[in-house]
Amino acid sequence: MTINSRPRPFHISITEDDQRDLQNRLQRTRLPDQQEGVAWEQGTSKPYLQDLLAYWRGGYNWPKQQAWLNSHFRQFKVWVGEIDLHYGHHPSDDPNAIPLLMVHGWPGSFTDYHKLIPKLQQKGNVSRSYHIVVPSLPGYGFSSAPIRPGFGAAQFASTINSLMLALGYDRYVAQGGDWGTLICFLLGTQHSDHCKAIHTLARAFPKRGHPLHEAQLLNHRLPILNKMPITMTESELKGLDQLDQLQRCEYGQQGCVEGTHLSLARQAAQINHLARLCLAAWIVEKFKTWSDCRGQVERRFTKDELLTNICIYWFTNSITSSMRLYYESGVEWPNFMQQYCEVPTAIVKFPADTFSSMPRAWIEHTWNVQQYTEMPAGGHFPALEEPDLLVEDMDRFFAGNHHLDAQAASLHSL
Repeated sequence: MTINSRPRPFHISITEDDQRDLQNRLQRTRLPDQQEGVAWEQGTSKPYLQDLLAYWRGGYNWPKQQAWLNSHFRQFKVWVGEIDLHYGHHPSDDPNAIPLLMVHGWPGSFTDYHKLIPKLQQKGNVSRSYHIVVPSLPGYGFSSAPIRPGFGAAQFASTINSLMLALGYDRYVAQGGDWGTLICFLLGTQHSDHCKAIHTLARAFPKRGHPLHEAQLLNHRLPILNKMPITMTESELKGLDQLDQLQRCEYGQQGCVEGTHLSLARQAAQINHLARLCLAAWIVEKFKTWSDCRGQVERRFTKDELLTNICIYWFTNSITSSMRLYYESGVEWPNFMQQYCEVPTAIVKFPADTFSSMPRAWIEHTWNVQQYTEMPAGGHFPALEEPDLLVEDMDRFFAGNHHLDAQAASLHSL
């Protein structure tokens, strides 16, 4: 993809009219009913939603959060093809620093990395220095959305690769989770001349026609056998059960019962007086369900972190455009990963990340795994939940020449 302009500095500046409009809507919001004996089973619990709404109305300070974001992220925008791409760029003053691309997923944003950036740049905290680039994915937050159908994960990867080249990083390493995992995979399979190492959450699919993978699927799906760890470990078998349950709830389609919280959220989002509350309920439920919070979402995320992320989706009107990636590439994810990524890869598995619950054999037949780490804590949002563990694991992989083999010498000469 072509770069159509020079990068230009960017500061978040939400108009006072938009801020007043949100506050007026919050004041008029009515909470939905909730059945007796139900907590989070049907979505965000009403008591927690009441508490969050009260804080959003009277305690949360968007201008303060906006100023904090503008002071902590060096933000720019640049046209890459049809996308006006928003990104944070934090170069190091070390000439031998490693260019590091970090890619968020859904329902996150570039703010997911606000804890990682200072840790990666703190002298003495890591063994190498890093030039850090954190883009907002196309259609997310302050990046513009694709204007026509057919712009999926492969185009996202090409757009971000073009950004790195435009910034002068001909060779770089990449980290990501959720959609960031697939985008890193595509960078490794389609842009391996530039993407030289990957650190990502565990994600893979069975290879079609692979004898072991097909045997593992039978072990998982057939009655009686699905209780016996024959072709995989007991924890892997249990993990696939948990993954199936999660996907039935989160992504049920025709012939399946779609999760109540998801279907109601989509319907209620069409109703003007409920839209912002429904957006909050939907996103908060994901952070609670997918994280290692043990049922208490604020064990891992502050109200300010949750609401700032939600406000970015609201003020930029980007929740719909962010979801289009599921339409464009959701069903293609298993097809993409029938390939093998030869780029040296570090896989990290967090215990509460159910999306990572697949047999290790699938992972090792999908990625060129040079480092595999099972973490003691954390979930689907490790940059927010366990930043110290994540930074340590990333630095151990990226800074070690033996992990990058022959590519390390050219990479470290940047």
